[in-house]
Amino acid sequence: MDSRRRLSDRHLIAEQPGMTILLTGLILAFLLGYTTKSLLSPSRLAARIEKAASHIHKDVKVSFGSAYVSLSNGILPRFAVIITNVRMESAQTCWASPVMEIDELRLPLSFLNLIQGKAPVRVVEANSVNLILREDFKNCDPTDPEQIPASRPRPAVMLSPSEQSQKYRNDVRGVSVGTLKITSAKHPQYSTELMNFAVKVKSFEPKVIEVTAKTHLMKDSQVGDYLSHANLYLQYKESPEAAVQAHFFGNWREGHYSVIANYTLGDQLLAVETDLKHIPLSQILAILQKYQLASRDLNGRQVWMSSKARMVGPVDEIRTLPLEIRDLRMEGDLGEMHVEKINISSIEPLKYEPIQIDVKKLDIEKLLVLLNRSKQTSILGHLGSFTGRAEVVSDQKMRMSGEHAGLEFVFSNKGQRELQVIESMVGDIALDQDQWSFQIKRVEPRGGVFVGDLSLRADRDFKTVAVKTHIDELQLALPVQKLMTNGGEIGLMSLDGDLRFGEGKVQSLKGLLRLNSMDVEGVALGKTRASFDWSKGEVLLNAQVQSMKVSPNSPTAEVLRPVTLNSWWHEGVLNLTGLTGQLGAKSSKEFSWKGFQAQASRTGKLSTEGSWDEGARLKGHVQVKDGRIQRRWQIQGTRELPQFVEEKARR
Repeated sequence: MDSRRRLSDRHLIAEQPGMTILLTGLILAFLLGYTTKSLLSPSRLAARIEKAASHIHKDVKVSFGSAYVSLSNGILPRFAVIITNVRMESAQTCWASPVMEIDELRLPLSFLNLIQGKAPVRVVEANSVNLILREDFKNCDPTDPEQIPASRPRPAVMLSPSEQSQKYRNDVRGVSVGTLKITSAKHPQYSTELMNFAVKVKSFEPKVIEVTAKTHLMKDSQVGDYLSHANLYLQYKESPEAAVQAHFFGNWREGHYSVIANYTLGDQLLAVETDLKHIPLSQILAILQKYQLASRDLNGRQVWMSSKARMVGPVDEIRTLPLEIRDLRMEGDLGEMHVEKINISSIEPLKYEPIQIDVKKLDIEKLLVLLNRSKQTSILGHLGSFTGRAEVVSDQKMRMSGEHAGLEFVFSNKGQRELQVIESMVGDIALDQDQWSFQIKRVEPRGGVFVGDLSLRADRDFKTVAVKTHIDELQLALPVQKLMTNGGEIGLMSLDGDLRFGEGKVQSLKGLLRLNSMDVEGVALGKTRASFDWSKGEVLLNAQVQSMKVSPNSPTAEVLRPVTLNSWWHEGVLNLTGLTGQLGAKSSKEFSWKGFQAQASRTGKLSTEGSWDEGARLKGHVQVKDGRIQRRWQIQGTRELPQFVEEKARR
């Protein structure tokens, strides 16, 4: 019986082999788990973090929402301390009174480092960091006793013993931030957003620290961030001398840019090099206009720019440092402009050596678009293009010489249009002390003739303009002649004239026009001489015509036949000689003629005066005299349908 009982007791759980070890393990696990939970409880962890934060800096106040231990990062196991809603702020104006807000701060822990006697935290991670600068940076004097760290008393309580602090002070090797946004409260337009911001310690002895980030600092909000990637790289090295190297590069729309800067801390020497390739000018202007560095009247659409630049000198003299710009190019629908080199001796005040600019097929209309100007006159068609060379000495002095091609003048008559194209126009343009001067030396009209010169002077804003012409021979293209004369032609002309504009209005006009011959709608004019003048807001033209022949089928014959004598017409043709008189025009709708008279035969004489107003209503009179015959008519009706009412007839 006893033997059978002892045999069955062997099957009890407590009597199984290894049970003692299992129970011991469970007890130890319980004790370790409870101890770990006690040590890593949120309240205890928060207390430790608060104590550590109090020793960051006497002028920095730190607060946070909660702290706890995380055992995983997504599906991957990782032991880390998580601190949420962190806020760090300081009233120190030397630092621009910053406020830093962090949504979640992660401190991954390494047990292996802890076992080896190393710091358990090697990397600091954050999701989103918002840094707000509430004030402008204040230039604090480092010699101020209040700014000297040695003069401040050491804190009574240290986070760790001094030797332990010395041991762990360089063990954090990296900081990683998903999104870092830097904003100035006083200058919100200068905000900067950095993505994938990372700080890595490459070496402690000598110290080498690298910073990398991505940004869309120069993004175009209209087309999307993907067209304006930017990369930032910073490196700090202590050997052979303390220096910081920065490289900012990326794509800007269809172009690429690169900015490299080197700064040595010892002698405070700064060297900057930039390289822009095919950057849209509209993007550059948008940035400059945002910071009020360029006029908002400029519009750089369909224009691209490329250039290289270099600047070297002490950083505290950056406004007066020399700047060298090389291979500056602007191209696109505007045409091409190239500057081989620009030497700027000082940025503020701006001083530079004379700048030589090569211009090739510069489209004047596109230039007006760039300047946000529009063509104000309907007498010009296409404004053509310019090819030449310009020299800019200062903002008060410049010179330009070259060839203007493709300028179009529009001539219209009775609903039809013809263009007089200027194939080539060679001249010089100069600006000297707010005074523009234009000198045209040679003009080649398509199908026409131009022999002479033309000069123009104006103030900087073209509010006052003076034009002087001396043309020995001028003839328009045949299609233009036929349009303006209704199938006739205009002979060679010569012109000498002076014209002055002020505030968009004619102030003075004086000149002399000579014409060999002209045939207009069946009226043939012989040699003509006309002097023109400006008086009391009216253009006056004193004309002298050697001969005038009116053919029977011309519209003029229908008008003159009722107010002339039949004896003056020979085979349906009216011949007048010695025609003189004065024409006046206050506008395109108001016209007058005074003292017009002509010899109709050896004894016949025709005289007339009259006008039409803005409504095209006619008034005036016509008088004929031949020997004892005198007749007079009143002019009535409209310009399109004139009427003649005879006053009386005498023989």
